[in-house]
Amino acid sequence: MAGCRGRVSSTFVCGGADLMRILDRKPTDWTVNWRRTLPQHERMRRRSFLMGGLALAASSTLLPELQTAAHASPAAGPPAAPSQVLSDMQDPRAWTLSSRDGSIRPDTSTHSHGNQSLEITTTGDSGRPTSADLSLPGIDMTDCQWDLWLRAEDYQQIESIQLELGGEGEDCLRLDVAPDMRTLRTGTWCRVTVNRAAERSVVGHPRLDRVMRVRLKVVPASDSAPSRLWLGYLATLPSAASGIVSISFDDGYDSDYKTARAILQDCGIGAATSYVIADKVGLPGRMSTAQLAEMRERHGWDIAAHASTDLTTLDEAGVRRELETIRSFLLEHGYPEGAAHFALPMGRYNDLVLRTSQDYFTSMRTIENAPETLAPGDPFRLRVFYCGSYTTESQVEKALARCREHRCWTHMVFHRIDEQTDGAPESIRADSFERFMRRVADSGLPVKTVPEVMRSQSPALA
Repeated sequence: MAGCRGRVSSTFVCGGADLMRILDRKPTDWTVNWRRTLPQHERMRRRSFLMGGLALAASSTLLPELQTAAHASPAAGPPAAPSQVLSDMQDPRAWTLSSRDGSIRPDTSTHSHGNQSLEITTTGDSGRPTSADLSLPGIDMTDCQWDLWLRAEDYQQIESIQLELGGEGEDCLRLDVAPDMRTLRTGTWCRVTVNRAAERSVVGHPRLDRVMRVRLKVVPASDSAPSRLWLGYLATLPSAASGIVSISFDDGYDSDYKTARAILQDCGIGAATSYVIADKVGLPGRMSTAQLAEMRERHGWDIAAHASTDLTTLDEAGVRRELETIRSFLLEHGYPEGAAHFALPMGRYNDLVLRTSQDYFTSMRTIENAPETLAPGDPFRLRVFYCGSYTTESQVEKALARCREHRCWTHMVFHRIDEQTDGAPESIRADSFERFMRRVADSGLPVKTVPEVMRSQSPALA
C-alpha cells in the first residue's frame, strides 16, 4: 500500500497481462484512478469493465467494441451485461437509409466502440427527418431498456432523436432518446439509456415480443442548418425490479429544515438529499452547520455537494478549486456519503467539467428533464424531474405512474419551499409541495436518497 495525497492506494496486476489498476480509496468507496497513467479511451474501456463486466456471451464481436473513444465519460460503463447487442456499427451494410432525405454513411474518424460509427446527416428542415433502419431476426423487447452511444455535432440543430421499434409494417413503439437535447451538449460521445418511460407515441399494435426493425429517426430543429449525429452502439439492457423516487433540494435553503422536512415526515417519507453550497452555509435564509448536522444525524438526510459558480466559465485550475472547496467542506463536517455526489451549478457543464468532476465525485446531477434509468447509463449526467412554481400535481402524478409502470428513477429536484412564494420560478408553495409528497407517498414506490440509489445501482469492485 502506498499513500497518495492522504489517500490509501493499491496496485493490482491481472492475469499476467500488462494491466495496472490503481484503486484510489475515497472516504466513501473505491474508485478507479487511471486518469494520470492511461490514455482516455483505455481509461474508459477499463471503467466500463468494472462498472458492468464484459458481455462476452452476447456477441463474438464484443471484445473490439470495448475499445471506446476519447471524451466519453469514463464512468459511463454498462450497469449490467447487455441482454443483446443489436448493432456495434462495425458492419457498414447493417443500416440502411429509410427516409427520402438526409444521408448515412460509416465513419472511421470517430467511434465509441470498435473502429467506426454510423454518421447520420440531417437536412436542416424539420419536415424532412433522416431515418436509418436496422433489420432484426425478431427479438423479444417486451421487458428491457435500450442503450445507445451518441455524439451530436451541434445539439441545437436537432429537434428530437426517436427510436422506433416495430415489425415489417409501420406499427411501432416510438421512444424519445433524448427528451432534453442538452444531454448531448458537449459534442463528445455520450451514453444514453432509455426505457418505456420515454415513450413518445405508439403507432398501431406493435409486437414487442418480436421486433424485426429498429429505426433511428433524427428530426432537425426549425430553421436549423444541416448537421451530423453519430450512432456508435445500440443494445438492450435488463429492466429494473422496481422504480425509485428521490427527493432533492438545491442551494441549502433553510426551508429544507423549516418546511420541507416536516412535510416529508408528515407524509411518511423518511429522508431526502440536500445539495449545499459551502460559502452559503450559515448565511441568512440558508441552513446553518448545526441544522445540517441535525438533518443528517436525527432525520437521515444526506448532505451533498453543490456550488454557485458557472463552472463552464473556468479553466481547469478554477474548476478544481470549486470542487475541492465543497468536497473538503462536506468531509470536514462529517458527510462522507454526500461528499461523493455533486449537483451542477445551473445545470451547466462542458467536456472539461465532465472529465474533471470524476476526480472528486462518483455521481454528477444535471437539470436535464428526462426519466433516468436504473441503473443510470452515465452517473455523471444524471437526469431529473425538475420542479418549480410551474409544476402541477397532474405532472407529478403522471411522472410517478411512469416510474411505477416502467421502473425508472424519478428524481424530483426542488429549491425553496415557501408558505408564500415571491414569484420566483424556483419557489414552490408549501401546500403544493405537500400535495406532491402525498402523491409520492400514495404511489407505494420506494423513496431513497441519492447516495442510497447510487450505492444500490453501482456494483462493488472486486
